[in-house]
Amino acid sequence: MPNLGEFVLHVLRKQDKSLRALARETGVSNSYLSQLTRGLFVPSPDVLVRLAPHMGVTPRELFEAAGWLEPAAPSKAGPVKKKA
Repeated sequence: MPNLGEFVLHVLRKQDKSLRALARETGVSNSYLSQLTRGLFVPSPDVLVRLAPHMGVTPRELFEAAGWLEPAAPSKAGPVKKKA
């Protein structure tokens, strides 16, 4: 599993979004985000919660990438079927 910085960069690449754009959208400085992606420090949970909606991921996904939570087990219940 990639580390938090690699995960953030991967998600941003998929969205064709820059760190600067994420910084503008979230109010988190570009310098802070750059240090996060280089693995120089781990941000607070509050920062990850603030980043998540602008990255199109859940806070849980960021917490998992940071190593704070174990990956969620896949659901054993199949797809939900609509009643006719």
